[in-house]
Amino acid sequence: MLLDLLKPVMDSPAPYASVCVDATRVDRATGDELELRWADQSRELEALGAPPRAVEALRSRALEPTGRGGERTRVLVASGDQVVLDLLLPGRPVKEEAAFGAVPDLMPVVRAVSPLVPYAVARVGRAGADLEVVGALGEVEDEHEVNGGHDVLHKVGFGGWSHKRYQTRAQDSWERNATAVAEELDRIVRRHAPELVLLEGDSNAIAALEEHASHELKQRLVRLNTGGRAAGTSASAEEEAVRQALADHRRLRTQRLLDRLDERLRRQQEAVEGLEPVVEVLRRGQIEELVLRDDPGSTASLWVGQEPLQVGTSREDAVAAGALEPQQVRADAALVWSLLGSSAGMTLLDGENAPDLADGLAAVLRWSDPATPHSAVPSMPGHGELPAGPANP
Repeated sequence: MLLDLLKPVMDSPAPYASVCVDATRVDRATGDELELRWADQSRELEALGAPPRAVEALRSRALEPTGRGGERTRVLVASGDQVVLDLLLPGRPVKEEAAFGAVPDLMPVVRAVSPLVPYAVARVGRAGADLEVVGALGEVEDEHEVNGGHDVLHKVGFGGWSHKRYQTRAQDSWERNATAVAEELDRIVRRHAPELVLLEGDSNAIAALEEHASHELKQRLVRLNTGGRAAGTSASAEEEAVRQALADHRRLRTQRLLDRLDERLRRQQEAVEGLEPVVEVLRRGQIEELVLRDDPGSTASLWVGQEPLQVGTSREDAVAAGALEPQQVRADAALVWSLLGSSAGMTLLDGENAPDLADGLAAVLRWSDPATPHSAVPSMPGHGELPAGPANP
């Protein structure tokens, strides 16, 4: 998972005040439940030393109507009296929390976005397709239809001298319409970068579309056995087919990453495992993808400086990395911040089928050299978890 959507926060100076609140309005007739939830976060921020102007900026934004129904999580970050991040995410938060310090707490965003897959759906018919694009935050980003404009769509069943001509014209119309849909999907891939393009509907039209798809598009195409543009299409069957396709893709994507990690760890090349080795390569900007066993209740901590890669397991490590006045912060917040600083990715493991990683984390590296700590390291206290420390010192 790339963290690019969080990068704008890096343009604003520390310290940061961060909140993760449940933005679900249980009773639409009153906003009382949201005000009560915010009051808890406000008191926590004040106890942590956040200035009143930052708390007020966050309060004003947190209580604004979202304009969205259903269960929602809102993550806000303020620098000074300016809100520099305001994300509305699907689902309720694992926990509501507040933080104030040298780095923003962006882990709630990672946790909410991690299971999501940006994708597009094409409901294909012989005349064209209805298209929908769902982005990295689970929201519809684009929705429109494309029609090829060629209207001889049905092959005739009668004989005679004109039979072959009608058959050929119908086939030609399918091909031209399919080409128009494929070209539009290519544009969507370039603009929105969906991981999957799901196809449903007329099998002949889909076959023609697949034939005219570019290489970049073909790599993303997945056929579903439901839906389409026809009247009476089962919406529930389509939703289930899409859900299953996305779940299969997530599992396959994670398994491929874990296989790659395992192979590199066995070779002791371009991968490391355990907290200290991971933090060491993080400081050097070597990480391509961090793999972390998610633990929302963790109280682990790391030391950080003014720059994202000034991070250490001890104050001395952070000073050695260039930090002038290191501060101790939540470990997961520090990891996300440092990964942002090196344009790396992050994959969360839910723990059910996760491998037994030393200290609960490992990393696939972009490169390695003789100084990279590839040799096996003993697991730190609490194998499979980050070591305990103050959550908000």
